[in-house]
Amino acid sequence: MPELTLVAPDISCDHCKHTIETELATLAGVAQVQVEPPAKTVHVVYDEAVVSEPAIRSRLDEIGYPVAV
Repeated sequence: MPELTLVAPDISCDHCKHTIETELATLAGVAQVQVEPPAKTVHVVYDEAVVSEPAIRSRLDEIGYPVAV
């Protein structure tokens, strides 16, 4: 399964971590989500046959954590 690490500058605390991990886990095809607030990163392991990187980025944007370009 592919792995993806994204930087979301608006991550600032454990609440952000919980929100992102919970929301991304609901996407079909997402196998694992790990958020590191100090680094402002979101690490995702996913099944590319089920969910795409743009869909993951879009979901982060929808919940208020847009990914840095």
